[in-house]
Amino acid sequence: MVRNKYGIPRFHLNLKHFDKGGIFTHTICFKYHNVVYFFREKTGNFIRGSIVMIYKMIKLIVFVSALQSAVGYGVANNQTAQNTNNQHVNLLQQYPTTLRMGDDTSGNARDWEFYKEDIYSLSGFSLEVGDSLKIKIGNADIGIGHCTDGAVWAVVIPREQGSFKSQVNQEAEIIDHLWLRFHPVEIAKLFPPDTVSNSGNQKLWARIQKIANHKIISSWQAGGRAMIPERKDLTIDVDTNKGKRRFFVVDIKAATAEYVSAFENRIVPEDKPFDKELAESSFDQLWQEYDRDYAMFILRPEVDWNKLRAEFQPKAISSGTSYKFALVCAEMLKYLRDLHIWVRVDGQNVPVFNRHREKNANSLAFESIIGKLHKAGENISWGKTAEKIGFISIDFWIEDVDEKFDKVLENMRDTKGLIIDVRLNGGGSEPLAKKVAGRFADKEYIYAYSQYRNGPNHLDLTEKYPRKVDPRGPWRYDQPVIVLMGQKCMSSNESFVSMMAQCPQVTTMGDHTCGSSGNPKFLNLPASITVSLPQWIDFLEDGTPLDEHGVQPDVYFQTKPEYFEENRDDLLKAAIEKLKIIRNY
Repeated sequence: MVRNKYGIPRFHLNLKHFDKGGIFTHTICFKYHNVVYFFREKTGNFIRGSIVMIYKMIKLIVFVSALQSAVGYGVANNQTAQNTNNQHVNLLQQYPTTLRMGDDTSGNARDWEFYKEDIYSLSGFSLEVGDSLKIKIGNADIGIGHCTDGAVWAVVIPREQGSFKSQVNQEAEIIDHLWLRFHPVEIAKLFPPDTVSNSGNQKLWARIQKIANHKIISSWQAGGRAMIPERKDLTIDVDTNKGKRRFFVVDIKAATAEYVSAFENRIVPEDKPFDKELAESSFDQLWQEYDRDYAMFILRPEVDWNKLRAEFQPKAISSGTSYKFALVCAEMLKYLRDLHIWVRVDGQNVPVFNRHREKNANSLAFESIIGKLHKAGENISWGKTAEKIGFISIDFWIEDVDEKFDKVLENMRDTKGLIIDVRLNGGGSEPLAKKVAGRFADKEYIYAYSQYRNGPNHLDLTEKYPRKVDPRGPWRYDQPVIVLMGQKCMSSNESFVSMMAQCPQVTTMGDHTCGSSGNPKFLNLPASITVSLPQWIDFLEDGTPLDEHGVQPDVYFQTKPEYFEENRDDLLKAAIEKLKIIRNY
């Protein structure tokens, strides 16, 4: 295995087998230069499944060899690398997409990534929107943020002077940087291949990352994740050299650029100075608290925490600013591979660790399958099919979701079965999730166990404490229930799935959950830096660690992108058919 500087494999083949009820799940994970390939095969025959997956592995190795020859990955010397640096880059080929329409559903918002390798050289950029907006930039660097569905944002930083004119100011204004949001398929039109090359300044990574973290929250996003605008829509967001922000909502088809003055004074903030003594004491505080309280070191035997301190403490001391200090901390914490670790500076997220999780839901298709849907607050959608099958979708475990759920459940008294959809639910309050699950429990159940640190050694752990769900409410829903689940289910929502799985009338259906729980506390460091610290190890009711395994469904439904495109949600349809079979109609 070859690892990059973060300890994450650049070339990694991983073959696993999971046996549940005589059904073997064989998975293969292949990672090369930050690109992950994942295959899953379910069979009733262990040997046959293993042979199929080994065959796929060999095909992947052949593919990578061809890829190396085609694009020069794994070059043997600097001269070869220099020869590729000046080649033109088609960004649509670099960040391919199958999307042809926009998707502004918050539950479908995409996690995005940005690496130093995503910085390119730009020979020029120009854009005109009628008489409303004219932008012209010469030589520049461009950073591309991307998700599994292609590129979602770009930051352009001029090397030479760039300027723009708009209805806001008749005089040309000088561009400090330009932020763009767009549909992934439009990227090569915005930045034609003959203007893009591989010789970008990777030293700009921290600056571009900070711009993206600040500006993503203003355009086509949900919780910092990227939604997809329609192909005609653009966000043009410029910080000028005079400390002003010019934010435009652009409709390319209509040739209009609407100026949003509310953002005028919300420029990307300057980094706060962080002297060496303060940096050293802050880093030591973070390292020591993790050393004392982080429970999952036992699940990360490859992590040498003392070695990481020796490597990253000098970088932290010399960081110079609060944001760069936070980047160093995030870089160190990335080795723990924990989705519940986050770092924030002045409320702005600094990326730590992420892993791709396949989406197996399409909320745009719900109404066409179920019929008319109703809302209970912002968090719950519900309806009934013509055959009296109930449907309740819950997006997050927050606020008064239990009270709203109780009211919705009253509308389900006459149903012959119920589908509870939490496939896009990323967590929230476990006590609230427990109240909802209590409406289905016939008795007290243990659904999980928690274990904490209780000593200075990384292996010093408490006993496993059971977590229980109890019956609740004036009446219990005892008709057949299917809980729809998948890899986007995370944290407290995984606990909910586990609670529901204990109930005798419930069948879980879909894909395994994310496999991440933490019950974090928060470290408040100087200069408005906050770091989360997960405190427990979460175990399933059978004693299996939840981390990186997740909750497995009773009925596995294979995830293929085409099953959830446009007006399709094949898993939801399959759940309805499953309930019909259970009820014999």
